[in-house]
Amino acid sequence: MDIAWLGLERHGDGQWAFELTPPLARFDGKFFGGTGIAVATAMMEAETGRAALWATAQFVGTADVGERFECHVDVLAAGRKTSQLRMTGMVEDRLVLAAIGATGDPRPGPLNVQFGAMPDVPLPDETAEWRPNITIPIPTDVESWLSIVELRGVGAPGVDLAMWARMRDMPQTRATLGFLADMVPSRVVSAAGRVGAGTSLDNAMRYGPRPETDWILVEFDPYFAAGGYAHGGARLWAHDGTLLGVASQTATLLLFD
Repeated sequence: MDIAWLGLERHGDGQWAFELTPPLARFDGKFFGGTGIAVATAMMEAETGRAALWATAQFVGTADVGERFECHVDVLAAGRKTSQLRMTGMVEDRLVLAAIGATGDPRPGPLNVQFGAMPDVPLPDETAEWRPNITIPIPTDVESWLSIVELRGVGAPGVDLAMWARMRDMPQTRATLGFLADMVPSRVVSAAGRVGAGTSLDNAMRYGPRPETDWILVEFDPYFAAGGYAHGGARLWAHDGTLLGVASQTATLLLFD
């Protein structure tokens, strides 16, 4: 499933490629950070046949729509239940994406617990479609990552510390969770009462149970902004209150107001 929507092509053990298409890019045609964590997660799962446990993607450079990524996945260690991996993504001779992570098979045990609870918010069909609240125009006729997702805000206007999110034409996977969580920097800015966004330096995900839901609630957790950088996280909840994953991110801060 993830192989298809991300356009991943396998060319041998550890060798993958994909083209940066408009649905995997920002509305300005640049590489979308959510795509980075999604392709890293999908390739690690496909290479090992195991479910992603965690992944961290570092954005070393950028790319434009139409450019082709050549990726290499190294299985650094493969145990009876878990695998440790490293992945790199090149565009021509430029290193754009570097990632590490781990996958694993279920380990039977007595401890299955989550801490905290999903916020009590209106259901998706009780909320309005969300669009970015920024002062620069976003062309509605340009295809981007916003074309393949549906977002519904549940907070006060301009705050947006939680929102419902889903993929328009596919069920949730661990890769789609990472794709949808890549909104943390702008939520740090909005929590400070400003308008802006960020250029991601990294994107990290820790994955829980396999998603068996359509809509997820992304509950943002702004940490702080200092020295021109924004830091924050998010919790991703299934419709029934199951915690599916935790995201964190650091980005170069951009203010639009």
